Amino acid sequence: MRETVYSAGKCNIGENEIAQRNRIGYLGLILTIIGFVVYVIGIYTIKLEPIIGLGLFFPALMGSVGFIQARSKFCAAYGFAKKYNVSSGLGVILNVEDVVHQKRDRNKAVIIVIQSILIATVISLVSVIIGIIISN
Repeated sequence: MRETVYSAGKCNIGENEIAQRNRIGYLGLILTIIGFVVYVIGIYTIKLEPIIGLGLFFPALMGSVGFIQARSKFCAAYGFAKKYNVSSGLGVILNVEDVVHQKRDRNKAVIIVIQSILIATVISLVSVIIGIIISN
C-alpha cells in the first residue's frame, strides 16, 4: 500500500478509508438494485404506486456518497468535522488546524453532498418514471 498525503480540499483519506468508502458504495448499489427489482415486481403483482420509487433515493444516496468519496479520496464527514485520516489504518483521525485548509475541506464536502443528492434524486425520479410507464 502506498502512503497517502493530506491535501486540503483534495485528499483527506488514505487507502483503507478509500476501500471502506468503496464497500459502502457497493452496498448502496446492491441495495438500490434489489430495491428497484422489488419495486418493479410490486408494480406488476400488487399494483404498487409508482411514487414508491422515490424510496430508492436512500440506498442510491448511500451508494453515490460512497463511490464519490472513494473516487475523490475525500470523506465529506471528515471535511465538515475538520479531520483527516491518510494513515494506513482506520480510526487514526487527526485534526485540520489551518483555517484555510478547513474552509477548503468544508467546500469539498459540500460539493460531494450536492453531487450525491443530485445522483440519488435522478435515480429515484427515473425509477418513478419507469414505474409510471410499466404500470400503464
